[in-house]
Amino acid sequence: MLAMSWFKVFSTTMEGTKEDAHKLIEKMGVKLTGDDKDLIGKPLMKLVMRKWLPAGDAMLQMITMYLPSPVTSQKYRIELLYEGPNDDEIAVSMKTCNPKGPVMMYVSKMVPTSDKGRFYAFGRVFSGTIATGQKCRIMGPNYVPGKKEDLYEKSIQR
Repeated sequence: MLAMSWFKVFSTTMEGTKEDAHKLIEKMGVKLTGDDKDLIGKPLMKLVMRKWLPAGDAMLQMITMYLPSPVTSQKYRIELLYEGPNDDEIAVSMKTCNPKGPVMMYVSKMVPTSDKGRFYAFGRVFSGTIATGQKCRIMGPNYVPGKKEDLYEKSIQR
């Protein structure tokens, strides 16, 4: 039923008449505001899908239901995450997700801001607590332990 429904939404909003699309949208229980009612084609289809099946909510629910908590997963993933000895202060803090330990974070995405040379960093904190003004070492993908290539020290702005 769901597969048939999303296909029908796609075909009706993209190829059907505006009246047919609005009838289907009303049956689905999706509420359109004033300006939304004027949309046709792809913009209408995108809006309806966002309101009917919000992907962000579904993804968050799936993550919380099926992925293990960081406290559970860090214990068996530490060998993959940290190249140092498994019994030093950093490894122990990462295994226990210690908020008072040294800051260890994996940055998965850097998004440039409107300010030249500044980025939003998205990532996962494995131990410690990040705060404004704190200095951090950034090791890029080509970093080799003991060398200075692809290694930067920056302060956290916000």
